[in-house]
Amino acid sequence: MTNLVRALKVRDVVLFNIVAIVGIRWISLAAATGPSSISLWLLALVLFFIPQAVAVIHLSRKYPVEGGVYEWAKIEFGNFHGFVAGWCYWANNLVYYPSLLISVSAIAAFILPGSSWLASDKVFIAIMSLGLLWIAIGFNVVGVKIGKWVQNVGAVGTFLPILFIAALAAVIFFLGKSETHFTPADIIPDKLDYGTLSFWSSMCFALAGLELAAVMSGEIVDSEKTIPKATYLSGIGIVLVYLVGTISLLVGLSSKNVNLVTGLVQSIQALGMKVGVRGLTSVSALLITLAGIGGAGAWLAGSARILFVTGIDSYLPKSFAKIHPKWKTPHVAIIFQGVIASVFLLMSFIGASAEQAYLVLVDATIIVYFIPYIYIFLASARDLYRESRKDAKGKHLLKAFASAVGGITTVTAIVLALFPPQAGGNPSLFFIKTLGGSAAFVLAGMLIFWFSSRRQARIGTAQ
Repeated sequence: MTNLVRALKVRDVVLFNIVAIVGIRWISLAAATGPSSISLWLLALVLFFIPQAVAVIHLSRKYPVEGGVYEWAKIEFGNFHGFVAGWCYWANNLVYYPSLLISVSAIAAFILPGSSWLASDKVFIAIMSLGLLWIAIGFNVVGVKIGKWVQNVGAVGTFLPILFIAALAAVIFFLGKSETHFTPADIIPDKLDYGTLSFWSSMCFALAGLELAAVMSGEIVDSEKTIPKATYLSGIGIVLVYLVGTISLLVGLSSKNVNLVTGLVQSIQALGMKVGVRGLTSVSALLITLAGIGGAGAWLAGSARILFVTGIDSYLPKSFAKIHPKWKTPHVAIIFQGVIASVFLLMSFIGASAEQAYLVLVDATIIVYFIPYIYIFLASARDLYRESRKDAKGKHLLKAFASAVGGITTVTAIVLALFPPQAGGNPSLFFIKTLGGSAAFVLAGMLIFWFSSRRQARIGTAQ
């Protein structure tokens, strides 16, 4: 790992976090629920996002090593738990890429005037998704010095459409032409049924990802100081984008008219027509597409490092631990990640519409991805509790409590993700597909660890 290049500074990590965590599609999902999603965003902020920041800042300072969550769980709970945490973190991205790229590809259909009909064309979505995936892979293979600009440009592509829609929404709101009312009664959910709770778990997922940069600690300049500072700064930006974006979208469209995938572009189009501003739709679609490439690149870069460090530890093939002689990147791990993600992306279109595939993939991703978060919160709470014995002011104990709250929220989100969204369908089939698919990923990881451990034991005995 000493051959890795430390090229990421505070600005790069801030933009990396923003493009990795902020998903334009989550704003559409929130707006489709109505103004009550505003209070749900705030609840997710208090019960998940802030505890997440506390845990990541503490662990990245205590264990500033390449591999992040894999190493944190391994150090605190042992090799088996480290591998399970790392495996789930890697495996969830096999489903996350399709869910991200499907939505981005649908928005890309709005770049050219008159081509919006392609947003529902499965062939176009599949080809576009694969193209965007491999663009992100290519930039990541050639090194973080170049690859980081994909994330940096992507972050700009995230912010600008939100600025566009916020400016348009402000004009429409003050003209009294808002499509949505924002009274206290509207902002508070009128009922807490399974659909609302399941959606809230998705909002927690939308706020997850602060730990991703820490997976690349070996490529961050002075990571012990850089990651905490970047976490504070990016956290503020992420919360503002989600809240401002959701409110602005609802000013332009009523919740019942929000498309789950292309809602933000639709709202910019509707608001632009109301105030006589044209051309923003195509520009915004292009920017959001760039943001999607940046987001895919960020998660590709982070999750490939899990393959890299597990290859070093010999739980996965040693080839994953290879570093490119020129670009100083784990190129084998990155390319392998791309190949497997491509297979899963194409599989997501079998027997389902693009939107149905998107919804199922989102829920499956939540369960697998949140398993490593249990380890993050437990590791943080455990170490902070140890530190609290030496802390007379109780500062560490308060942080340990915050980590525990995050852990409870994570377990709750996993349970809620098993319930079907309000979009309908067969609840029993949804439950079986979501739980069965998630369990299969975890069991596969356990079997790989078991066989690898036995192989290492035999080699050690022979020596």
